[in-house]
Amino acid sequence: MYRACIALVDASRARLFAFERSHEIEGLREWMSEHLDLVNPARRRRPSELFSETRPGSSRVGGLQYTFDDHREDHLDELDAEFAGTVIDELGRLLDATGARRLILCASPKMLGALRAAGVELYRRGLAIDELPRDLVKLGAAEIRDRLAAHELLPPRPPHSGPAGER
Repeated sequence: MYRACIALVDASRARLFAFERSHEIEGLREWMSEHLDLVNPARRRRPSELFSETRPGSSRVGGLQYTFDDHREDHLDELDAEFAGTVIDELGRLLDATGARRLILCASPKMLGALRAAGVELYRRGLAIDELPRDLVKLGAAEIRDRLAAHELLPPRPPHSGPAGER
């Protein structure tokens, strides 16, 4: 039996899947099911909702405007780090529940860095962890399955099989 957990993550959303493939009397059988869809509400807001338009440290003298760093990027990085921590906690629970020894992380390079930083304990568990620097959050299960197989992160589909089954 082959089991893997899959995390598709961007700054505003994370989808966690379990993939299982087994050899049965009838032949090869596989399932891919979505276990959790997490939302980062802070990153779904418009910048005008997150940040005040009156910038501290800005000064206007005559026709020139001077602006000092208002740490917006640092604040976004903190939001991403907090969300990455939440995703890693949920991934730990999913890995424990499924008994999977393999983890596939798909996210932008920046979010992969945040996940790595938050998930030090996952890397110490002895899991096989694969990373794919792609944003696949908005894809359906069958397309996710195909994309991961194309990158050789999941085994090829069994012959004569349709889309990945939902359980």
